[in-house]
Amino acid sequence: MGLTRKNQYDSYTLAYKVHAVKMTRKKGVRAVDVATSLGIHPVMLYRWRQEFKEGRLSENKHMRKKASPPERRPEDAQALKAAERKIKELERRLSAKEEEVIILKKAKRFFSDLRKRDTRS
Repeated sequence: MGLTRKNQYDSYTLAYKVHAVKMTRKKGVRAVDVATSLGIHPVMLYRWRQEFKEGRLSENKHMRKKASPPERRPEDAQALKAAERKIKELERRLSAKEEEVIILKKAKRFFSDLRKRDTRS
């Protein structure tokens, strides 16, 4: 039976790792219990503890920093309102076109039925 691999692995921040390690340093607390409560594998927590002890604990080098959202300017608010108006207008026009298509489909069926009746007689 083969082992399955995750498509995407979890990434943890340095602050999270340090917090987890410090939780294990409290008296009477087992590392296995901390790992279970955090939902991580105990071996990972043991590795973090060893790296912390050696001063090598760091963030995942592949972890992307979350960019802060850009600040909005008053011009952006006006452009947003204009875009919303345009979207509403386009949605209204789309709805009208969809109704036209439904009517044309019904007309096509009606006239094809008429043609079938005329050819039978």
